[in-house]
Amino acid sequence: MTDLLWVLVLSGLGLALVLAAAHWSRDLPLFSLLPPGGSTPDVQPAQQQDLHRTFYTIWVSLILATPALATLPAAARSATAFRLWRITWTASWVVFAVHFYWAVVVLFGNDWQRILNTPRVSAPRLDTVFAVWWTVDVLLAWCHAGRAPWLRWQRAGVHGLAFVLFFMGAAREGELPLSRLLGWGLAAGTAAGLAWQAATLWRQRVRRRD
Repeated sequence: MTDLLWVLVLSGLGLALVLAAAHWSRDLPLFSLLPPGGSTPDVQPAQQQDLHRTFYTIWVSLILATPALATLPAAARSATAFRLWRITWTASWVVFAVHFYWAVVVLFGNDWQRILNTPRVSAPRLDTVFAVWWTVDVLLAWCHAGRAPWLRWQRAGVHGLAFVLFFMGAAREGELPLSRLLGWGLAAGTAAGLAWQAATLWRQRVRRRD
């Protein structure tokens, strides 16, 4: 199966799960219509299902981003790790793009005054910069096979920003225990990937000395 087909399979399954879960839970008040710390709802009761879709898509995007963040350190040294990273990173971006559309266009009606002034969205400008940067990095991953220093540094930067935004949005600001669990799972998976890569480099150095 080609890498692009894997991307379509993973993102398609994730989005199908989102739609099914949002339909099943459409009558359950899982998420508050009041933004955190707010006094008036910023989402109408009729938008409950759309609110669920917005939350579920970011959860799936986070889940797919976890192996990408974990394998990035090894991607520059292993063709297998690079493929796994590119597939999961791209699939996560596809789901995130749907999340971004659903939040901006569907939930808030493309009204940036609402988006900029609701406490539900903690960093809308940074989120937008991140969305554009992530798109550029995905295009580079598929169209530019070089390993120039600028490419590695920008990639490390967008992955670092992804980690911060996903972790803070889930582990620190998540309304449900599952959201916080996913955030800490992201942190654990990323830490495990960094530890594995550090151990691999250490073993390689030891072998070279021997």
